[in-house]
Amino acid sequence: MKNIVSSTNFSVLGVLFFTFFCCISCKETVREELQILIQNRTDSSIHITLYPQKTASTTSNLYPVCEGCGGHKSTNLDLYPNNDNLYNWNEVLFYTNDLNIKPHTLASKVFDSIYISSINKDDVIIKFTHKNVTGYSENIFTENSAWDFRVVERDMPDQSKKHPVRSYCYIFVVLEDKIVIENILNK
Repeated sequence: MKNIVSSTNFSVLGVLFFTFFCCISCKETVREELQILIQNRTDSSIHITLYPQKTASTTSNLYPVCEGCGGHKSTNLDLYPNNDNLYNWNEVLFYTNDLNIKPHTLASKVFDSIYISSINKDDVIIKFTHKNVTGYSENIFTENSAWDFRVVERDMPDQSKKHPVRSYCYIFVVLEDKIVIENILNK
């Protein structure tokens, strides 16, 4: 009788341990990342040309969109007005697992310069470089540049399950009233 009780206790403990292990191992882990985005909140569409640092560039029209992930984006993108302030993947310039880096520091690390023109014309109206800015009242590469911040949570599904991602999004907003050249987007 005593052997039956101890083997029953052992079986119950084994089942409890197995259940506990399964619950812990099945727990979803949230991947966290920091993103820098550029958003067009003017009334007109704009064209952005990104000039990545030579260390980040892989081909003439693509650059790595993150550190070590293997993903690439075009150095040329068109942004339509996003006056609703919605999250749009096309606006993401770069993302990293380094949650402590400042957005202007990350922009400086990845890009040498960024040019913005109206979508209908080839003339550049805004030039951001590490040393100065032309056509805009603040520089994306400097510490005193203004960035909107938000946290976006989403699921990145694969074939078997969803993988939760929490993105700390720093958004550099292009606003009409910060463009130094008058009415250039409306010409």
